Formats: sequence, structure tokens, C-alpha cells
Amino acid sequence: MTDICLIVEGAYPYVTGGVSSWIQSLVTHLPDISFAVVHIGAIPDPQRKVAYKMPGNVVEFHEVFINDVSRVRKQKSRTYAASAWEELYILHTSMATGKPYAPERLHSVLRQPGFAGLTSSDLFYAYESWELLVKLYTLYASELSFADFFWTFRFSYLPIFSLFEAALPQAHVYHAISTGFGGLLGALGKMRTGRPFLITEHGLYTREREIEIIQSAWMGRLVASYRIDKRRMSFFQQWWFNLFLFLEKLSYDAADAVIAIAGINQKYQLKRGVDPQKMRLIPNGINIQQLAHLRQPEGQALQADHFLVGFVGRVVPIKDVKTFIRALKIASQTIPNLQAYLVGPTEEDATYFQECQRLVEMLDLASVLHFTGSADVKEYYSKLDVLVLTSLSEGQPLVILEGNCAGVPVVATDVGACRELLTGISPEDQALGASGLITHVASPQETAEAIVQLWRNPAMRASMARAGRERTRRYYRQEQLYNSYQQLYQRYISLKGHK
Repeated sequence: MTDICLIVEGAYPYVTGGVSSWIQSLVTHLPDISFAVVHIGAIPDPQRKVAYKMPGNVVEFHEVFINDVSRVRKQKSRTYAASAWEELYILHTSMATGKPYAPERLHSVLRQPGFAGLTSSDLFYAYESWELLVKLYTLYASELSFADFFWTFRFSYLPIFSLFEAALPQAHVYHAISTGFGGLLGALGKMRTGRPFLITEHGLYTREREIEIIQSAWMGRLVASYRIDKRRMSFFQQWWFNLFLFLEKLSYDAADAVIAIAGINQKYQLKRGVDPQKMRLIPNGINIQQLAHLRQPEGQALQADHFLVGFVGRVVPIKDVKTFIRALKIASQTIPNLQAYLVGPTEEDATYFQECQRLVEMLDLASVLHFTGSADVKEYYSKLDVLVLTSLSEGQPLVILEGNCAGVPVVATDVGACRELLTGISPEDQALGASGLITHVASPQETAEAIVQLWRNPAMRASMARAGRERTRRYYRQEQLYNSYQQLYQRYISLKGHK
């Protein structure tokens, strides 16, 4: 039995980025604690490459594929308790109407693998499943396409049934690195073993899924820009969003501790009904020694013949790379020697990357913006005059901490913890001064204006560089992060489980 079972959806060890590097660093720096890692993926992919070599204290690695239709086989005729299908009807009705599903019901139907004895095979092949689907369609969507309802029913329930059936490694503590599907699997570990369950939220998982759902074309409505709060969802969009709201509530209710990395996320958690007694705040931390020595003289353009702007992150829609590209076009009309590097993996969403490349070509920026792919970001921080984030959603982005530690002023959207990282939280923190500029989401014009403002004002860049270095030195050291998790883990490892 391992000490900690880490449950990760769609990231470590295959995808580089903030959450994956956080996991690698945390596990590496807690060598006396043993870990199992469970990776939740969509379908098996033989082309995947491992991006991180797991430390020696990771003693187990498991994968659960939640959209793998090929594993669902038709079984011989079985008999079912009528109450099992009634329970699934109640569950769907709860999600369809957005009403809470009583936790005590879940405990009784999820104690054993499956859902009240039902499996993915039953969901796909049982006649009772067809009867239930027709009943639900008649009740909730009779004016809509039956084919759309049929496929949405199958592929919204297949992931959660796959997790209902999954076998978790034995561990003293289950720790999910998000709500959503990872949170569901962690909650199942708690229900079935009685062992403690922790959640650490970097971003706000449900909020990020909301953005993706609103922007989806296949669910019946396409939104070209980020205008979520003022738009109503289509029927199928609401279906998926309700599913993620359900998973979020289940995760929060089951957790023994809900850890946020930023105060702004705790406000969201409180609104979503998290018990304040469960809440913990453990900010991210960085290796100060690795980054603090990178800078050259303050306030001066580091390359005499260029003003260098950087973007560090994955090329995916949630990072809104297109706004960054459009901002470069606007800024380049004022800054004659503008150059930019986009440092980060491009393979996670090949379609989006191609769209970004086409946008670069269309805006005639091929000689301005350079995609580096995955690279050692430390090699670029020492060259940059300004770092830019245009994300639609964030938790507490490590890239801001890294940039500030290296003395690079930051332009960032007003999401997640970006504002508190750049302007401070406590009065003492705020007294250090701003280490960057904040813009509205999806605003190329504001982003460009901020870049130009910093280009024109070397004294401002120098002041922000000093504030960023001092803020990270005081409040965001890695050692504080590791000590906090060491204490948290030891506390819950020592508890005895109860079934």
C-alpha cells in the first residue's frame, strides 16, 4: 500500500505544463513518501510519449481510459434489479434539472464497482437502457434530434461508468489534482476504502469546462469570443455543464480537505458550497535560486536591436494564443523592432496550433513571432523584456512567478490569481508595488497597449522587475510548498480509514 495515490486527468506524465511540472517537483522533493499515480486519459494512444521520468518514490502507475468504446463488450443476458435503472433515472433527472443528488444515495450505489450493479456493457446493450433513454428523451428533449440525444446519453455516461468500474490502487490517502473526473475517482476511493481524500485545485476545472462547452460548435452553438456570463446554453451544452457541476459537488462533499493555490479560488469554492472547515490555502512556489540570477541590467531592452516579448505556455484554446498573436500585430505597428517567442508544446491540440499558424501568416507576423515548441524556459527568461499571458482561465500560473523571479515584467489577463500575483495580497505585499499590468480577457487592443506602455517606459520595467523579484523571494519559495504538503500528507496518512 502506497502512502499517496495521486489522481491526474489528462496531464502528468504525458503533457508538459504547470500542473505536470508541479506534480513532478512535489513528488521529487518528498522522497520519504511513496506515491501511486493514476492517469485518466480518453483512449489508448500508442503514439504518446512520456514527458517526465517519474522519481523512484513513484512505485505504481495506472491508467484509466474513460472514452474507450473498444473495451465495452456485450455480455450474456443478465437480470437486473429494477431499482438499479430507477437509480440511474433519478441521477439523470437530477443532472438534467440541476437539482442536487443526495449524497447518501451515491454511497449506497457506489460502494462496489459499477453503478448499483450496472456496467458500461449494460449502458450500451441492455434493453432496459434503451427504455430509459427513450423515457428521458420523451420527458426532456422530444423536440430535439433523437440521434443527438442518443449519442450524448452514451458519451456523457461512458466516462463516469468507466470510472465507476475502475480499480484504484490501495493507498493511505487519495489525492485528486482537480474536481471533474479526477475528483470522481478520488471520491470513489474515499467511499470504497474509508481512506482520506484530498483535492488540490490549480485552475477551476468546472469553470474551464464551461468555457469549452460554450465555445463548442458540435453542441449546437458556436461562440467566437469569450462572452460566457451573458449567454444561455443550448440543451446539450447545459447537459454537459450539469454533469461537471455534479462531479464538482460530489468531489467537494467527499473531500476531507480542499486545497486552493490562490485566495481567488477559495471565493469560488465557498460559492460552490465547500465547507470552510475543509479549506486550505497552499500557494505555488518556485526555485528562487534557479531563476534569480538570470537578469541583466534593469529597465534596458536586453537586446539592443530588438524588444523581446515572450509567451510561455501550451498552444491550446484555454490559453487564448490568438489574442496574443493579434496583440503582437497591433503592437508591431508602434514598436519597430518587436520580436516574440512562443515557448511551449504545440502538439496537444494540433488543429488549434494550425489555426494559430494560419493567423500568423494572415497577419504577416512570420518574421516577428517564433514558435519554439517545448524548450527550457530558463533560456528565454534571460532574454525577454516582457512576458505575456492571455489565458481565459488560470489558477496561480507558475509562469508569472518564474517571470517575476527572473525580473521580467508581466502583462496578464484578469483571471485566477494573476492580479494578486502582480499587485500583491496583503498590505505588506502590495507595498512592494506592481510587477506587471492587468488586462481584460480576449482584448488584443488592451494587451498591445500594455506591451507598448512597457516598451516606452524603461523606468516602469525596472520598478516592476524589482517588485517581482522581491515578491517571489518573500512569498513564493518552493520550500514553503513542500513543507506544507509534507505536513498535510503526514496528518492524513496517520488517520485510520473507516468503511
